[in-house]
Amino acid sequence: MIGSVFKNIVFLIISTVFINPAFCIEQDYSKYSGNTIIQNDFSEYMKGVQSKIQKSWNPPDSAEDGCAVVMFKITRRGDVISSTIVQSSKSELFDESALDALRKASPFDKFPANTVKDSLTIKYTFNTSVVQTDSMREYVKNADKFYNVNNQTALNYINRAIEEVEGDISSYYLYGKRSKIKRALGDIEGAEADLTECKRLKAKFDRKRIMSSKLIAEMENSPFSYFNLAHSYEIAGDYEHALQAIDKAIELTELNNQYKRYKTELKQKSGL
Repeated sequence: MIGSVFKNIVFLIISTVFINPAFCIEQDYSKYSGNTIIQNDFSEYMKGVQSKIQKSWNPPDSAEDGCAVVMFKITRRGDVISSTIVQSSKSELFDESALDALRKASPFDKFPANTVKDSLTIKYTFNTSVVQTDSMREYVKNADKFYNVNNQTALNYINRAIEEVEGDISSYYLYGKRSKIKRALGDIEGAEADLTECKRLKAKFDRKRIMSSKLIAEMENSPFSYFNLAHSYEIAGDYEHALQAIDKAIELTELNNQYKRYKTELKQKSGL
C-alpha cells in the first residue's frame, strides 16, 4: 500500500438508558450529571473497542484515500447483532473491509458489571490515507492544479513528489502523471521513458499485492479475503484467476449477492 495507513476513529454512542444526549468519546464523561460512574466505565470500554477494531482492520491495498462510516450495535455480552454502512467510501471493496473488521473483532468485552445498559449503538469511522507523506499529497495536488495551465510548474511539483517517495514501487502512478506532463511540454522521449517506468513498477507492485492477498486468503479462508484477492487479480488484468477467487468467495458464504454481482462484472470485462 502507498505509504502509511492512518486510522481516524470517531465514536458516537447512542444511549439505550438516557434519552439525551448522544455521547462522544472525546467528551469528559465525568461531567455528565446523569450517571458519572457509568460514563467513566464506558470511556475505558470504548478504548478497548477501538483497539480491537484497529487490530482487525486490513484496508485493501488497492484502495485509494477512503472513508466509510459504519453503525453497529453491541449487546452487553459483547456480541455485534447488527452492522450497516451509513456513509459509503464509494468503493465496494473498502466498505466490505470495514464490515469484515467488525466480524473479526466480535465479540467485544462484556459491558462493565455496574451498568444497566442492554446495548450500545456505535458509529465508527474507517479512514485511510494512501499517500506516504503530507508533503507528497500537496505536491501531487499542485501538479494536478497546474497541469495544462503552467506545465513547467506542474513538472517541478511532480518531480518533488517522486523524490519524496523514491524507491517505493507503490508510487508507480506518479510516473504516469509525469509522463503526461512531459508529453504536454513536448518531451516525447522523456514521456515514453516515464510511461515505461510506470508500467514496470505497476507490474512489480501488482505481483507483490497478489502474493500478499493470496497468502491472507489461504490463511483466513474467508469470503472477504478471496473477494480482496479477486480484486488484486483484476487490477493486474488477470481475469481468469480473478474469477476463480470470486468463485471461492461465493462458495464460502450464503450471503453472496454482492460477490455474484462482482463475478458478473468480471465476466463482462474479461469477455469470458
